[in-house]
Amino acid sequence: MDKILVVDDIEENIELIKLFLTNSNYEVITTNNGKTAIEMAQTLSPDLIILDVMLPDIDGYEVCRRLKSDNNTEYISILIVTVHRSIDNRIKALEAGADDFITKPFDHITLLSKIKSLLRIKHLSDQLKQKYAELQEKNKQIEQQLEMAKQIQHSLIQEANFSVNDVKFTSKYMPAQDVGGDLYDIIKLDDNSVGVFIADVSGHGISSALLTSMLKMLFRNLLPYNYEPNKLLEQMNREFSNIFANKVSDVYAAAFYAKIDTKAKKIYYSNAGHSLPLFVKNSSHTADELEINGLPIGLMEDAVYDLKSNVFENGDLILFYTDGLCDCIYKNNPEEFIEELKKLILKFKNHHPEEIIELILDKFYNLNDAPKCSIDDLSVIICKI
Repeated sequence: MDKILVVDDIEENIELIKLFLTNSNYEVITTNNGKTAIEMAQTLSPDLIILDVMLPDIDGYEVCRRLKSDNNTEYISILIVTVHRSIDNRIKALEAGADDFITKPFDHITLLSKIKSLLRIKHLSDQLKQKYAELQEKNKQIEQQLEMAKQIQHSLIQEANFSVNDVKFTSKYMPAQDVGGDLYDIIKLDDNSVGVFIADVSGHGISSALLTSMLKMLFRNLLPYNYEPNKLLEQMNREFSNIFANKVSDVYAAAFYAKIDTKAKKIYYSNAGHSLPLFVKNSSHTADELEINGLPIGLMEDAVYDLKSNVFENGDLILFYTDGLCDCIYKNNPEEFIEELKKLILKFKNHHPEEIIELILDKFYNLNDAPKCSIDDLSVIICKI
């Protein structure tokens, strides 16, 4: 039952309006002054207030203004009652925040019609507020889940800073505001060999955190079999494809895997649709991509991946990175990005890896100590000989 507060300083008016309303199945509460009206509105939360302008303490316009400026009462519908028919008084009522007005004398049919109209709007407003509250609660739950997903993803990525036979491995991970899809793993395979796996899964959010977790588990589970990089990617692709076969669409991962023999100074590598690493030759002062093609993991179950190798020398450098580095500024012009990256890396190739990474971030990712691009995460790995 809707609750209506009637505010009028004339007892006969209150009784007449109360009769109309009770006969129409409304709950009615009353008062004859503005101060009490405000207190009752705050404590009893009526659905509608029928408010006379002429009150002994605070006029109806001021009562209306105060109620509409209070967060607890601003959504209560207010019908102002006045004896003045002038346009100025109507404007004054609306400016005070009244939802509608009615002029004395009025008949009960007109009054009930306005009441029904205002209560209909009030009910819709209440429904919207309820839906908004439910949406806020759901958003809160999603934010908590996203935060947990970010923590899971961060735990999968351990920044590296170690050397094997004078070959130094250094990495940097820049998380996104949302949960991104980057993953890398730098692992010592034996006394002389190091595996470098870098990937970027499709999508963002909770799904990407689950995919990166699964992808790392696949990678680590296959490592003991000592596959060559291309065979490891083929096996990962088969298992990944089987998991999502005929179940989920648009689930894939771009990945690059390199096995680096630090003693023989040779790199073996294979690519599954990932950004190509940059190979910097110190002796010739050149920087070239490790050209090799391959479909992303998950697109075709029987995909075959190529294997290539390259010999490196002292002073050489290999730069691995995810597409977040290009997409921040050069998303629509990747060719220009590669040229700018080559210029920078050749200019500073003899610096420490940590310094080179910071220079790369300053050039392509950071601006005034703030990320230029926070919607995608970024991973950078440098192998310095």
